[in-house]
Amino acid sequence: MVEAAVSSRNGSGSDGFDYDLVIIGAGVGGHAAALHAAEKGLKTAIIEGDAVGGTCVNRGCVASKALLAVSGRMRELQDEFTVAAAGYDRQGVADQANNLAPKFRSNLTSSLKGLGVDILERFGTILGPQKVKYGKVGSSANIVTANDMITATGSVPFVPKGVEVDVWSAGKTVITSDHALKLELIPDWIAIVGSGYIGLEFSDIYTALGTSKKEFEVSVAKTSFKANTKALAENEGERLAKVPDNGEILGVHIFGLHAADLIHEASNAITLGTCIQVDAALITTGRAPFSKRLGLENIKVESQCGFIPVDEHMNVIDANGKPVRRLSLYW
Repeated sequence: MVEAAVSSRNGSGSDGFDYDLVIIGAGVGGHAAALHAAEKGLKTAIIEGDAVGGTCVNRGCVASKALLAVSGRMRELQDEFTVAAAGYDRQGVADQANNLAPKFRSNLTSSLKGLGVDILERFGTILGPQKVKYGKVGSSANIVTANDMITATGSVPFVPKGVEVDVWSAGKTVITSDHALKLELIPDWIAIVGSGYIGLEFSDIYTALGTSKKEFEVSVAKTSFKANTKALAENEGERLAKVPDNGEILGVHIFGLHAADLIHEASNAITLGTCIQVDAALITTGRAPFSKRLGLENIKVESQCGFIPVDEHMNVIDANGKPVRRLSLYW
């Protein structure tokens, strides 16, 4: 809970600080916190090293839902006109989905500025209690102080050890959702590694937009189903193979033709250590906290696999189990 005293937003923060509240991260969480603080009269700044809106607006929810809308319409056309596949403009679909982000980003930015929130661009690093610097990594930075601080740095795609993503490869055959949302290509045969909602969404997108050459897609996971994932999976549509009650098969989702055979093939492939040859692989094994270079060592906080430890009130706690003065986590 932010307990800073109310101050004039045009002047300094309370008790001689630059701000009453500084938020690191301008995703949907940081944005909401900033609006609430500003509405309560706190002099507020938000630090963003990438783009206002974070993952949801720029590399997640907005673009993915636009692509899902297109895939849904594609299925409707296929059913309505009884065709195996309807034609579409891949680049046009990609542009339509990705051009939504600037509009949302502009609206979010305007809402912050409209309430007097200062947007401090570049990467934010905590220097100590109530002190943070922001600037380009590796160069000189500006330092600001705040009575209270909130870290809301969000998450990034989790890629298991041993898997190398083709970040700079022209072909990009091993990708994450960050790359897939750009829809730079529609592989004939793609393996989606991971059984969460991100994998399910892209399964729907790829099978709707895929070519008739390969009308199925395999989603493989090495972990067992959770009950809610199983229920979600079976509600995704008629193309989804039925999930066994025990939920323990390794070939998780098989879409399209010959589902039963492909489940068996995918399960055996992993169990026996053999290979499935595909044109591309999409890694959707979840998301991990983005806490690198946040400066946690400067306040003696030890992250746990990237997760920042907090108490029941979301106060960040240090290695000794004590709350860090005036620092909270927004998750």
